[in-house]
Amino acid sequence: MEGTSLEELYELIANQHDAEFTYKSEDYVLQLESKDGKSYLVIWENSDTHDNRCLCRYETPSFHDIPKKIIDAVLSEKCFDGKSFLEIEKDITVTCIF
Repeated sequence: MEGTSLEELYELIANQHDAEFTYKSEDYVLQLESKDGKSYLVIWENSDTHDNRCLCRYETPSFHDIPKKIIDAVLSEKCFDGKSFLEIEKDITVTCIF
């Protein structure tokens, strides 16, 4: 992964940061969201040419405490052409953390 290390990404996510990244020239967002009074860790496809698509969503116990097992689950979800974030990690470039 370019732009950060996997360990740093885990730490940032656990501390309520979002990350934008690219894979195969496509843009994605890994972020926390609140919906209907619940908190989720989500990966979105971020596109200017079509509607953004949610690739995976896992509920978190709170918006302020993201357990490692939830981060593991999201990053292990096979939502990139049958591969997980962890499987394609070497081909990902983190472009922004906020």
